[in-house]
Amino acid sequence: MSQDALYLVRAGRHACFDRVVFDVNGPAAAGFVVRYVPVVTTDPKGDPLPVPGGAALQIVVRAPALGTDGSGHQPGRVLAAVGDTLVSTPGWPSLRAVRFAGSFEGLSTFAAGVRAKLPFRVFTLLGPQDQVRRVVVDIAH
Repeated sequence: MSQDALYLVRAGRHACFDRVVFDVNGPAAAGFVVRYVPVVTTDPKGDPLPVPGGAALQIVVRAPALGTDGSGHQPGRVLAAVGDTLVSTPGWPSLRAVRFAGSFEGLSTFAAGVRAKLPFRVFTLLGPQDQVRRVVVDIAH
């Protein structure tokens, strides 16, 4: 679990997969849990958070979202409000959208709308230049 803030969510399209990247502002390891669920719920309230597509992928990054971390980095800035759409990709082969489900007790939760229950892989990378930890989710086409 990282104490560094998760500050950016972005997506990229590749030949065989769609990719979602979560940037954590530091080199510490950041764990994750990714699984298909019937519906992603907001954290901590538990309200359903619908996403477009035929399947909902719940992504939990073990790092606090910017604005909920204790570092004081960029005071007043937040990653997003609960329910905000961070990525919208309606024409992509697999990924449809990524919404912010909340950050609570150092865990940040996201809902990814996917065309169907497709194979995916998850891993972390450390940027050699910027020392930013990246949690990467690749969803097959």
